[in-house]
Amino acid sequence: MSDDVLSEEVTLRRSEELAALQAYYDDALLPSLIPPSSSSEDNRHQATIALEGPWFIQLGNLSLFGLGIPTLEIRLPSSYPFGNECPTPIIHNVMMNPQIKEELLQELQDMYDMELDVGIMWGERCREEISILEETYTTQQQIQQQDDDHRTALKAANDDDNDQEVQTFIPPTTRYNQPIRNFPTCVINNAKYQREILHTPPFHPPKSGAAENMIAHVCEVTCMEHVHWALAELLFNDKKVAKATHNMFAYRFHGDDSTLVHDNDDDGEKGSGTKLASLLELSGAENVLVVVSRWYGGQLLGPARFKWIAGVARTGLVQGGFINGD
Repeated sequence: MSDDVLSEEVTLRRSEELAALQAYYDDALLPSLIPPSSSSEDNRHQATIALEGPWFIQLGNLSLFGLGIPTLEIRLPSSYPFGNECPTPIIHNVMMNPQIKEELLQELQDMYDMELDVGIMWGERCREEISILEETYTTQQQIQQQDDDHRTALKAANDDDNDQEVQTFIPPTTRYNQPIRNFPTCVINNAKYQREILHTPPFHPPKSGAAENMIAHVCEVTCMEHVHWALAELLFNDKKVAKATHNMFAYRFHGDDSTLVHDNDDDGEKGSGTKLASLLELSGAENVLVVVSRWYGGQLLGPARFKWIAGVARTGLVQGGFINGD
């Protein structure tokens, strides 16, 4: 087959593919890397897209990172779509993990086969990846905005708290549903309510994420002032505990009139406070506060997490001498 015949075949096939791209993508098939402004819409429709390439496909509607419109550039070898030489894909204006980007480009090239039109196939695969990035970015922005609004509101509340002589603990994020906690400064700054807190070694649950850990904190309490002081001590003076995903707790003691005082808190880990309260009741532990800090490792543990939470708490109670280890 002569070069002239091959050139005619290339021209015919590219003309057919370009017509399909124009029908499929319409204005998203760009004449250049930088799309014309909205004020030059007529010029955009009149712009000629060369058969020789490169071809540009708009991948998204948003400039998420201030870099311009996400665009796929397809550079065509002279023999395309015939011959073994693959077109070259280039992704512009996308902030992406370099390894993921490299793997995506390699995946596009692996799709190529002789006489296969790649334009729509590559464009849709890239759009799928960009759609995931857009969704992730938008979600992160929403979470960040919620956190910003959360902190702004809490700062105003904190200013009011100064007049009421309370200190407010603000969780580092809203995503784990941890509550805001207020502590009376007359209690947490009073040395007579100070407690000695025992901490267990970190426990890494089986089949959990690499960063997953649980630690129990246990101390003797005989009044609510002791409870408030111990919780404030952990949240305000232990940076690691303050950043835990959850700090669930339960306490149980007899007051001055021998009345049983007890309660629990999930700290966003629904059901965990009840498990800790049941542990205290069933084991007969009294005059004690137990807090379990959990740092989520990215792997869902399911119902098994309650077993690990209770097990870590039991270890603390045994080490503190509040229950027997039998």
